[in-house]
Amino acid sequence: MLTENRVRVKDYGRLTANDPRLIPIASIPGKTCKLHYLAAAAFTVMCTACYIATGIRLVAASGWRAHRWKSRADYETYLIAHYGSVDKGRKWVAFDSPHETGLAVDFGSGGLKPDKDTAQEQKLTLAYRWLRDKAHIYGWTPYLPEPWHWEYRIPKTDWEKIP
Repeated sequence: MLTENRVRVKDYGRLTANDPRLIPIASIPGKTCKLHYLAAAAFTVMCTACYIATGIRLVAASGWRAHRWKSRADYETYLIAHYGSVDKGRKWVAFDSPHETGLAVDFGSGGLKPDKDTAQEQKLTLAYRWLRDKAHIYGWTPYLPEPWHWEYRIPKTDWEKIP
């Protein structure tokens, strides 16, 4: 069964761009995505297993990101302008994104990409079906509304360790 195990900024904190825990991962051309080193290791092993099983090379379209909002009011203004309401927008854009922890990835290959308009079609791809069935083996769980978005929840003490 496909279950979420959400990563929350309030449980971990945020990483900054120069944090030594962030390392590069396989990314879409022209982009350098990074993850927490433990998530990066699990990502690499999982992507290798997917390639062996399906021939699909999974790569990231997004990994760690900095916090983007100046205030809650700025965030809510953005949601209303782009989604019509705070409630509708909150499903697609977080105030505190799990990406800020270095423990979340958005895929950008195999028919998966950060695009809410194609979310239902993405759930039909071989890449998504493989992730749905196998990602948990590698410690990854989905954010169900976004087939491209997966999270790697670990104990905070492990997250805090500097390599």
